[in-house]
Amino acid sequence: MKRLLAILLAALVLVAVAGIAGYLMIAREVSRERVEASLSARLGGAVQLSGTPAVSFAQGPALMLGEVRWQGRDGRWMLTAERMSAGIDPAGLFLGEVRLSSFQLQGARLHLAGVPAEGALAGLGRDLSQLMGVPVSVAGDAISWGASEAPRLGAFTLRLSPSSEGGSLRGSVVAGDQTVEFSTTLGDRGILTGTASGPVAVSVVSPLASFRMTGAVRNPEAARVEGSFDFNTSDLRGLAVRFGKTLVGEASFGALRITGDGALDFSRLVLDTARLELDGNVGEGRLGFELGSQRPRLEGTLAFEQFDLSAYLGELGSLAGVPDDTPQGDSLRDRPLSVLLQAADIDLRLSANRFIAGPLSGGPSAIALLLRDGDLSLDLSETAVSGGKLEATARLKPAGDDMFDLAANAIAEKLDVRGLPSPDVVTLPQAGSLTFRLGRTGKGPTLAAILEGAGGEMQFALENATYPAGGEALARLASSAGEAGATATSLVLDRLTGRGGMEGHEMRLSDVEALAGKHLVRLAGRLSLADFSLSLRGRLLPRPAATPAGSPAPEEPAEPQGADQGIPVLVRGTLARPSLLPDMTGVRAP
Repeated sequence: MKRLLAILLAALVLVAVAGIAGYLMIAREVSRERVEASLSARLGGAVQLSGTPAVSFAQGPALMLGEVRWQGRDGRWMLTAERMSAGIDPAGLFLGEVRLSSFQLQGARLHLAGVPAEGALAGLGRDLSQLMGVPVSVAGDAISWGASEAPRLGAFTLRLSPSSEGGSLRGSVVAGDQTVEFSTTLGDRGILTGTASGPVAVSVVSPLASFRMTGAVRNPEAARVEGSFDFNTSDLRGLAVRFGKTLVGEASFGALRITGDGALDFSRLVLDTARLELDGNVGEGRLGFELGSQRPRLEGTLAFEQFDLSAYLGELGSLAGVPDDTPQGDSLRDRPLSVLLQAADIDLRLSANRFIAGPLSGGPSAIALLLRDGDLSLDLSETAVSGGKLEATARLKPAGDDMFDLAANAIAEKLDVRGLPSPDVVTLPQAGSLTFRLGRTGKGPTLAAILEGAGGEMQFALENATYPAGGEALARLASSAGEAGATATSLVLDRLTGRGGMEGHEMRLSDVEALAGKHLVRLAGRLSLADFSLSLRGRLLPRPAATPAGSPAPEEPAEPQGADQGIPVLVRGTLARPSLLPDMTGVRAP
């Protein structure tokens, strides 16, 4: 028993002597200058201390440091911490060395000089490569960047852990109302310095969105990661708001997912086999994203089996100048084009076997969108719609002094009106074929200003249109002309043609001719584009003998009958409810 007590006592004495010796050894090395030099060499950059280091054995040997200032190489980043604990390797003490083995920083604030250029990224990679070789954990309350040190992100944590030749970085940060968790795992830390190849895995996850990448660096000199990529958000509009951007209008822009295999380097991501899902629309093809020297660039080609535009019709109609009583909020129409069209360069080509736009559908269709240096071109190829064909082009071209020129054209041929949506401003026939050509030009700083003063021309032809008994425009004309049975049976309009010149909120109509039954109506006048009211004057004439009732209308109109022939008439009201009235101008009572 006495022998056991002696052994225990000797062990205690040995531990005490070792502890005192270790303490004395550490105390000899804890001058502020020596600790600063040791930390700078171990962690990289420059470490400065405000106070005197203290020794603690509470949780193993460690140095307790206060008010730490840690600056990266070339001032690329700065981290300040209220306190720091630097763990000491106990094994080193037995060899007479003080080895700092792990580091914990509390109450930290991180400031980044800004978005680094490619050369600076290489330096940042060297910093991170050195840090990944040491267990480091950081807990802080603010991250800032750029010229201002005002916090832009909230509480954050970082944990760097070495693993053989590689390492990992894990952590989280509070960004607005989102807590973002992130992790990076490298098979070799030399990947960060361009001296080694190996596997790479990156994950950034928040309640609103996520990004995951799994791949490898195969050629260190190329500094490119090849692998699979997956970006997903349940609310694209909400995500844009959190990045300080507003998606205009009331279009959906909800769920978005982009996946594919490709390559990522310092400034460019290219997905050679991309799959895009936006609000239930699925397209496949190729996509490329590039930061660019002046502005971001998006390019790609995507093919959709079906694309549903219904969720975007309100904003698309607003862009085309269609009046809408429903407020659209911050509309693209009101954004300065000099700012809007300089935000990015885009070269995007989309195709769909079938498209849906509310009650309208058609296809196949293809659209090309090209935006370069503020010059926007949009080209809708010939598309099958409602039994006919539709194609359109538009261009917004810089004209100097923040002004832009608009040139837009649309051509529709033989559209079956039964497949067209019925707007409130006009009464469509129950059957018929519609052909039109529309061109618009304008100039202004915003799309709203351009459309406000835009001019243009329109030609239209409606053939074999059937209106219900007692119906609108032409049924009224027929009944007013005294045609027997006009109010009891449907009216077939053989042909309605005309042309118009647009300027601002008004269209001047000319050469309007309607052939129905035994009558020909010739009209000219004005159509208000603000309330679609009509102010036309013309004559109701017998149908020319060259075009008897029931025969097809000629390609060219017959020679006009004398201006003093027929019954003078007026057309008033609106496109939805026109009225035919006798023109009593100049008529006096006997």
